[in-house]
Amino acid sequence: MTDRRRLLLRHLPLALGLWLLAAVTRFWIAPQWERLPSDYAVEISYLARCRYRGTPDGPWQKFDLIARRVDQTLVIAADDAIVQGDIHWTTEAGEVTYESAGIYGIDSRTRTNLPGYGNVQRAGQFLFPPHVRRTNYRIWDPFYTGPRTATFVEATTLNGILVYVFDCRAKDIDDTAGYSFLADVPERYHAYSAGGGKMWVEPVSGVVLDMEDAGKSYFGEPMTAKPVSDFYFWDARYTPQTKAAQMSHALTARLHIRILEFWLPVALLLGGLGCLVLGLRRSRPIPPSSLDEKHGDRGASP
Repeated sequence: MTDRRRLLLRHLPLALGLWLLAAVTRFWIAPQWERLPSDYAVEISYLARCRYRGTPDGPWQKFDLIARRVDQTLVIAADDAIVQGDIHWTTEAGEVTYESAGIYGIDSRTRTNLPGYGNVQRAGQFLFPPHVRRTNYRIWDPFYTGPRTATFVEATTLNGILVYVFDCRAKDIDDTAGYSFLADVPERYHAYSAGGGKMWVEPVSGVVLDMEDAGKSYFGEPMTAKPVSDFYFWDARYTPQTKAAQMSHALTARLHIRILEFWLPVALLLGGLGCLVLGLRRSRPIPPSSLDEKHGDRGASP
């Protein structure tokens, strides 16, 4: 074996090792990191206003509200997570105007609701997944007790960050459980809700940076769901503190994803290529003319 070939083979294992590490980083480590964390927990607060009455013919009252959503992981195994999701709407005096709690089974990779898990048979997304696409999604999370459709509207910027804007609509959701504290629910009436708004989503991480929503709830006949009377109108939006926290979370997650999916694999690939180039340069034979120039003509007369 020539010295040139020996030097080249000496660098080849290191190059192959770096290329293998690049593949492992991109196709195994990155997807593992993008899974829902085993300790996933989040608290989201909304500033809200409502117009409310407790009976079909009661007087209307106006309140400033504080809405609070809390997600907490209970169990996670392999790709499946069991998450408790609660939301509470209260006045500044602490009076409850709406509350709901549920158990959700979630695919930790795709963030979709798993059939057969949780306290209700659900479908669609519990959260937006990483690498959000410009398409429509079905969302079923604690904000409503039923599903709503998220329709892609546009790509724009929010505080200098690329975001996808989705228009979200919910229609005729059975909200009886959330209003069971009312005197006529569920014995005399069921409660139904409809509403809509927008979500601003950072597309790499799937984190919702901002959200606004407005809608109404109404009493309906238990057997036919025929509307009887509206009793609750609301509008809500993320608090400034929640917006700041969501932005920080999104930027951190986006940076980690880009490092693991692109920057680190590219650096490893280039490192492997550099090893081969170095081996080729070291194994290149030196021309005789270069040796003569370096050492001089030893046979020449003084």
